[in-house]
Amino acid sequence: MKNGKTKGVLALVPLAAVFLALSLGSCKAEKTDTAAGPKPLKVPVAVANDFVPYAYLDENNNYIGYEVELLQEIDKLLPEYEFEYVTESDQWIALTSGKVDIITHQWESNPKRLETYLFGKEMITTWASHLGFKPGRTDLNTAQDMEGKTIQVGQGSGAAYFVETYNAAHGNRINVVYSSGGTEVTLSKLQTGAIDAYLGALRNLEITEKNYNTTLGKSREPIYNVYTYLVFRKNDPAEIPIQEAADRALKTLRENGKMKELSLKWLGGDFSQWGEDHVED
Repeated sequence: MKNGKTKGVLALVPLAAVFLALSLGSCKAEKTDTAAGPKPLKVPVAVANDFVPYAYLDENNNYIGYEVELLQEIDKLLPEYEFEYVTESDQWIALTSGKVDIITHQWESNPKRLETYLFGKEMITTWASHLGFKPGRTDLNTAQDMEGKTIQVGQGSGAAYFVETYNAAHGNRINVVYSSGGTEVTLSKLQTGAIDAYLGALRNLEITEKNYNTTLGKSREPIYNVYTYLVFRKNDPAEIPIQEAADRALKTLRENGKMKELSLKWLGGDFSQWGEDHVED
């Protein structure tokens, strides 16, 4: 009924008036779109789905964890971007292929990685790595203590880079094996003596103890201390503004205490502060 009445009225309106009305309507819509501003650029971000407590899925298949909430806080500060979270079997390949624009998995920076990837300048956590070993041992507290013994590290990891660099400077005195299999395999190797130790952040060693109902010996002091970062695609001009914007947001979140709040919530301590070794760019 309403459509019929409308058609009848239009039939009586002069053709020029119809064109004028359509023209004005078009201008009005165009102004509305302009006033609303451009839509935010979608930025795919690769996060883990089983990396407790950093990035994993809850019972409703929603991403949660320290890295996820930190990314969400970054996104709130960047109206020009909209982060979309995905899980990739190999984050590095997904990044270099252009499938995602940011990756995060507590990635540590080192000279070798910097040759290929663009790391953010603002860290997202401190990463002090301790030796984890069979309880009862009291002989493993420094890298030098590992000489003549076997350590397990992940292929291409920050731990691998540290041990390989140490070996290069000390005549390959530490036996290195690369991890294959999950945490259960690593714990089994410690028990059987196939390896003497592996490296992990103290908080992660403690999480392993809790999740696997086990006890680990741990070095008193960290073997090395680095930081973790968001990683972006290198040699891609489109990535630079995203990296710079993310760094600005991270600096704000550190200064306003939000990063510390998330670290306390998810990691059980404040791992959000630069150490004395940090030099501002």
